[in-house]
Amino acid sequence: MCDLAADAETARQLLVGRTLTVERVRQLNAKDYFYQMLKDNPEMLKIYPGIENELLKGAIDCHIHGYPDFVYRSQDMLEVARDASKAGMRALAFKDHWNISCNAAYVAQKHVDYLVEKGELQHRVEIYGGSGTCHGMNAAAMRIALQYPNFKMIWFPTFTSLGFWRGAGQVEHGGVRLVSDTGVVLPEVAQIMEMAVEKKVGIGFGHTDFQELLPLAKKAKEIGARATLDHPLLELNKLLLDEMKQLADLGVYVGTYCQPMIPSLYQPVADPMETIRTIREIGPERCIIGSDFGQVLHMDTIDGMRVFIRALLAFGIKEHEVRTMLRDNPAKLMWLD
Repeated sequence: MCDLAADAETARQLLVGRTLTVERVRQLNAKDYFYQMLKDNPEMLKIYPGIENELLKGAIDCHIHGYPDFVYRSQDMLEVARDASKAGMRALAFKDHWNISCNAAYVAQKHVDYLVEKGELQHRVEIYGGSGTCHGMNAAAMRIALQYPNFKMIWFPTFTSLGFWRGAGQVEHGGVRLVSDTGVVLPEVAQIMEMAVEKKVGIGFGHTDFQELLPLAKKAKEIGARATLDHPLLELNKLLLDEMKQLADLGVYVGTYCQPMIPSLYQPVADPMETIRTIREIGPERCIIGSDFGQVLHMDTIDGMRVFIRALLAFGIKEHEVRTMLRDNPAKLMWLD
């Protein structure tokens, strides 16, 4: 009997992903979880649609996937921009994994300005893009890309990064390397980071692992680059809390995005409370709220942001903390401060 009990306890502590245990999955899927959640979080009873309206005014979403892109997206840039304008948001930044998005952002900005001039929109929202680097860290190409208008973000490699494949246990894929085997940031990567400082644009550190992120964070602090961790709670580039703390202590923002707190077909097994714990442990002054939405199986981007803000308030994050993460910190990241 003792052996059976020990085996059962071992099974409960088995990991589902990097941090989630079988026992926690059982708790989240229990028949009384909904009622327990209400009991533990009485503030949830005060939440209603629209409670987020004031918090969206002046907000910045620094990580959106909009069409045109290499795959279909749920909305194009103009549709997201209209929703953001109606919400009174300050700015949007559209991400492309592979190419520049700032040229389409420029055209979208011109159209928004036209609609404001005509009176069809009442509020001008700023629209930015940047450049993805999944094709590789090409400093010469980035120097040209930075000459385009409406450029405010550089996103380091995601699905092609060495750290991504290493974390997936598939090192045979190789991948775009950011750091040498001895832990030194590669020269072309350092050059791109220096360009970001010179041109006053932010950096998203992509989907790599802690082994590369720590030297990158140290280099960013050394040269004054402003950077954020892209959704480090998503399993595809999951970081441990202690790892995020080390990076935040070096000045890197921690991206606490709609995913994975909002239930998703893209990551159906997740602990929504991990986002709350991360914000509390890291501190809102070092976290950034973004949507990371635009995928065709998600709700529309600004709708997702609305639900996310309600959830944060429901689980005890204060309004002034949400403002810091949704307005002040993204402005600093993108040099809009």
